[in-house]
Amino acid sequence: MKSEKPKILVFGTFHMFEHEGLDSIKRQTEIEELVSKIAQFKPTKIAVEMVPEDSEVINEKYRQYKLGTYKLEMNEIFQVGFRLGLRLGHEQIYPTDWMGESEMDYGEVESWAKENQPELLNEIYEEFEIPELTDGKSIVNYYKELNEPSWLNKLHKMYVNLARVGDFNNYIGMKWLSWWYKRNLIMFGNLTRLIESDKERILFIVGSSHSTIVNKFLEESDTCEVVQPLGFLS
Repeated sequence: MKSEKPKILVFGTFHMFEHEGLDSIKRQTEIEELVSKIAQFKPTKIAVEMVPEDSEVINEKYRQYKLGTYKLEMNEIFQVGFRLGLRLGHEQIYPTDWMGESEMDYGEVESWAKENQPELLNEIYEEFEIPELTDGKSIVNYYKELNEPSWLNKLHKMYVNLARVGDFNNYIGMKWLSWWYKRNLIMFGNLTRLIESDKERILFIVGSSHSTIVNKFLEESDTCEVVQPLGFLS
């Protein structure tokens, strides 16, 4: 009989510091509702989109939060990760990101394509829209959109097609895309390093643009069972 596999749930998020009004009573209540729903996964560890070099800093904030002496900053790591960790009695939070330098950043690739291959860029961006958090949309419903597989696949498709930007021996898109793949491969590797038993249940809170690619690496590695987040957001 095959033994049970550890489980990893990649929870796609937006970056909260980019939005205003999330400190309102209404939004804070909605964030608490979100945390309650994700708590149903019963994670044994909470991984976040922060580099391991900052582990000491983030876990000192987490320790202060558990003592009641730290006010949560407007960041999903704190607003969701810390709240969930406290609720479940976790001792620490696990940073798993990597942020080395890329040969060219995303904006530079996009600018080059606008000037040199506008038709290709339009094709890559065709019918792609990023969900927005509107006044009438709850936090939970917004997260449902950000974790919808069909939308995540469109986002992943857009990134993959950036490899087409450039020409033979002038691989412009790859100057950023190789960094992007390396970053997500490192995230994948770091997530697997957190597995200590077949009973492990790891929650990874990360920008939704990473969801599909990290899940693909996890699935292809056959190291764990990939759990989809939408089942916990209903």
